[in-house]
Amino acid sequence: MARAARPQPEVKLNITPLIDVTFLLLIFFMCAMRFKTLERKVGAYLPKEYGGNPWPAEERPPRIEVWLKRARGEAHTRVKLNDRELGRDEAGFAALEERIRRIHAVAPALGGQINAWAEVPHRDVVRTIDAFMRSGVREITFRGTPRKGRPAAGPGDPRVR
Repeated sequence: MARAARPQPEVKLNITPLIDVTFLLLIFFMCAMRFKTLERKVGAYLPKEYGGNPWPAEERPPRIEVWLKRARGEAHTRVKLNDRELGRDEAGFAALEERIRRIHAVAPALGGQINAWAEVPHRDVVRTIDAFMRSGVREITFRGTPRKGRPAAGPGDPRVR
């Protein structure tokens, strides 16, 4: 006896979820490309011509010098601008930016120099860089202080090449 041919059910492919996933992936990768760039970059040009050797006093270019001091166990960073103490933490950094802005308005050719003690947190150094950048000073150099018990690098120091 022959079997009767049953009609085959029509196969339908639902592609709606596939389209949804495709669009979500497209949106994700478009957004990922947009936020891939850094918000802000700071160019750091390290001194190569004199290394750790300090400039002789007569050759030293004039700079806006900022000192960040914090001894071990202290809770706040002391901020000094050109040998004048401005304050500690928030008050010091607010006054620092205002003073740098005023100095830069009078002498725009001056660069900045940051002298930070070893115990100063990095966030305070970054806040100082931000103060220089917002004030319009683009040339910033860094000068660290030696750790306790180590002499400062100078012309006779064997560590200086």
